[in-house]
Amino acid sequence: MARRKSSTNRYELLTCSWKDHVLVGTDAATVTADDALVVREADGLRWHRCLRCDAWVPREKPSRPAQASVPTREEITLPERGPLLRDRYVLRLIAVERGVHVVLYGALAIVFFIFSRHHTAYQQDYNQLMNDLSGGDPASIQLRGVLGHLKNLFKYTPAHLYELGIVLAVYAALEATEMVGLWLARRWAEYLTLVSTTLFIPFEIYEISAGVSAFKVVILVINVAIVVYLLVAKRLFGIRGGHRVEHERRHRLSGWGALERATPGFEPRRPDQPDVEPDAPLVGQPPDQARSTTA
Repeated sequence: MARRKSSTNRYELLTCSWKDHVLVGTDAATVTADDALVVREADGLRWHRCLRCDAWVPREKPSRPAQASVPTREEITLPERGPLLRDRYVLRLIAVERGVHVVLYGALAIVFFIFSRHHTAYQQDYNQLMNDLSGGDPASIQLRGVLGHLKNLFKYTPAHLYELGIVLAVYAALEATEMVGLWLARRWAEYLTLVSTTLFIPFEIYEISAGVSAFKVVILVINVAIVVYLLVAKRLFGIRGGHRVEHERRHRLSGWGALERATPGFEPRRPDQPDVEPDAPLVGQPPDQARSTTA
């Protein structure tokens, strides 16, 4: 049984499904042969090419055009597509993971601040609760879960709890900075995430050596995967050519050249090339358009 070939533009289709297609010239009065890469006409309809997913979408000619012609390439901002769009999804997935860290570390920082301020009162309430549960012998109870963690908190002085809260708050702020930067696909955020994640991997390995658990292993695997992805795929610190190669890659995969290469048989027009003959079908037209043009 033959394997079904997976779609090569699944990220584009996914994005267009919730952000809609990126079309140009929907309000233009006229369409010429020079616009064939993005807009074409047939049987009283206009076919607009989505600049993200390459789908041809039919639209009626505007009854009240807002502009005389289709915008030129210099006036059009192309959306991300291909590997660049995939990178955006991966970076935002990492940003979501950092957001979880922000919530957890921020919540722990608040807990430590509260306990440091009301340490004595909370400890009295906790001791009373343990006496009630044990019948006057708290040492006889094997504490687990929330009560066990609360007991550990009371081993620290208020000053020590406050210092731990400060450390957690700073780390939460660091994670929040990474989260925002990665969501916006900033290069500096990639470096910051790589450095901070790499620094904590030795501590995670030490924790696993002290006691293996599925949670610790999963966290370690995720962080190692993030480091490898940022180093290899994003070419940080000069890996695989560094920033220069990454910049050239982005320009090559997101420019008009990439759009032309995605059009079967399309050849860019030269300045000295004559216009397409009226009866000649345009290469790469939407289904049945070539037939209707020559009819």
